[in-house]
Amino acid sequence: MPAYTAPTARFPSGLRIAALDAGDVVVRVHQKIHGAIFFGPAPGATPQGRFDAPAGQYRLLYVAQRLEGAFVETVLRRPANRIVRRAFVEERMWTPRRLHRQLVLAKLMDEGLLFHGVDASISAGADYAPSRALALALHEDYPDLDGLAYRSRHNNGEVCYALFDRVLSSDLVTLPGQRFEDDPARTDQLMRLHGAVFDTSLPIT
Repeated sequence: MPAYTAPTARFPSGLRIAALDAGDVVVRVHQKIHGAIFFGPAPGATPQGRFDAPAGQYRLLYVAQRLEGAFVETVLRRPANRIVRRAFVEERMWTPRRLHRQLVLAKLMDEGLLFHGVDASISAGADYAPSRALALALHEDYPDLDGLAYRSRHNNGEVCYALFDRVLSSDLVTLPGQRFEDDPARTDQLMRLHGAVFDTSLPIT
């Protein structure tokens, strides 16, 4: 696969590609009561995620290359809240998914930032409007594009993926998941890695 594709009016340098190969594994952290695959937002709901469609033009599945990235992007996504209740974490689990086919992603990190005419704020800024506009433009200009690759806002050593709903559930093979409550040692390790601690105070009644 070439490292880039043909230019368009909005992307005069073309598309810088970061491909995921068949057999690669991605990780999603999600609430235990929900399945591991959710392309959001739900129909009729307002956009919430960084790269969500501004007006429902597509839906996205957010996953990460590693558990560390999925954890920080879901459990620790608000940096002021590095103190969290264990129950909040234990409402969740992580599920790996193995790719059944190659996915073609726009590389919105490293050299791919300048290549696409953006900077690191596209995945780190507090204003989601520019990232949503960019994702929509890429979705419209490249109908074979499966999603976006970018760095976590709160741990830029971790790579995350936003997959368009062009990716089918059958393209993602479910592997055995793990509840955080069933692996407290791994949970504590993830918390320590990011300087986060559990709130041990009694709930206010």
